[in-house]
Parts: sequence; C-alpha cells; structure tokens
Amino acid sequence: MIEILKNIPFFAQLSDEDLSSIMDHVQMNYFPEGHVVFNEGDAGDKMYVIKRGSVEVIHDNAILAELKDNDFFGEMALVSDEPRNAMVKTTAETEVLTIDKYDLAKLMASNENIASTVSYEMVERSKNH
Repeated sequence: MIEILKNIPFFAQLSDEDLSSIMDHVQMNYFPEGHVVFNEGDAGDKMYVIKRGSVEVIHDNAILAELKDNDFFGEMALVSDEPRNAMVKTTAETEVLTIDKYDLAKLMASNENIASTVSYEMVERSKNH
C-alpha cells in the first residue's frame, strides 16, 4: 500500500519510513456502486485514495472527472476548513483508503518531513484552484 501513497503528489517525496507512519493511520472502506461518498457542501474531514473501483466527481449536475484505481480525491479537506466543492459518487464497487484530517495533522505536528512536504504540495495545488 505504500506504493499507492507514492503515487499521490502530497506524499511522493516522502521516505518509506514516513509513508509507513502515514499508513498506520489509513483506514480501508468499501462502498457499493451508486454510493454517494460525500455531497457538495459537506464538511471535509478526510481524503480518499481509490484502491479498486471508480467514482465520478459531480458539480452542478455535470461530471467533472471520472477517477479510477490509485486516483485520489478530497485532499483539500486535509488542510482546509472549506466545505466540499463537489459531490463524489461511486460508479462501481469501490474500495478506498482514507486518511483522516486530524490524524494527518497529528503526524505533521510530530514529523517535520511530512509537515513540510504536505504544506508545499498544498500551496502548489491551491495556486491551481
């Protein structure tokens, strides 16, 4: 599963040891096809990495993106208190890894590598939004 985290820009530059620390806080969830993972306007409390399956990202009834294995979504919730800006719904049976905002905050407080890497990536991503 560390290899999956290495595909996420936030975590790609981290060592295996740092990634292992993050993995200690990752949870696995299963959603059936047609499940709404979250709605636009919901409070964001975690990010999601698709281990297996697919989802659609929907805003104003338009599909903005279709995400599949190893893609991720909801990452802005890790560092922002902004509500979700889109709905995400599964289009197949989907297994996701979730990383809780508060767990990541604790990791960032105790691990300088994780803190600086995630902070840098968030600044870069916010420039593009």
